[in-house]
Amino acid sequence: MLVFAHAGLTISAARAIDRDVDPRWAAALALGPDLLDKPLSLLDPALINHNTRSFGHTVFLSLFVLTALLIWKRRPKPALVLWACYIGHFLLDSMWRDPNPAILFWPLLGDFPPFVRGPIADSFTPWNVLGEIAGLILLVRLSRRHRLFERPRLAAFLKSGRLA
Repeated sequence: MLVFAHAGLTISAARAIDRDVDPRWAAALALGPDLLDKPLSLLDPALINHNTRSFGHTVFLSLFVLTALLIWKRRPKPALVLWACYIGHFLLDSMWRDPNPAILFWPLLGDFPPFVRGPIADSFTPWNVLGEIAGLILLVRLSRRHRLFERPRLAAFLKSGRLA
């Protein structure tokens, strides 16, 4: 999955559960594993066996994220909704398929597996393409519904995270 799928699908699901969820945090947590792992794969590829999925895509780090959210939010429901945004990334990335379980359950199943490079066309599976289209549609609908294409509304949203 790519950016629109992670952000759009996750924000929509989170808002279906809790209308008060901050979409900015939902999107950041939905993209969190990639925001950590992609730069890491460029900075120190040998550390993670040249993989583009590593620490951010592990259950271990997700438990750390949950703990931080529980401390920050101080109430279980908002913390759990935001944690579900982070965990949803694993679902959208199909982390149950090979070789991802070794990453997901690191360090229990050993080191990170070597990255297997496929053709760029491997990224354009029906799952990814449909996810990107659906995510983009949901983000555009949300933006239109709350008139985020208007500069003052967008500025207010970016400042507060509230959809008026």
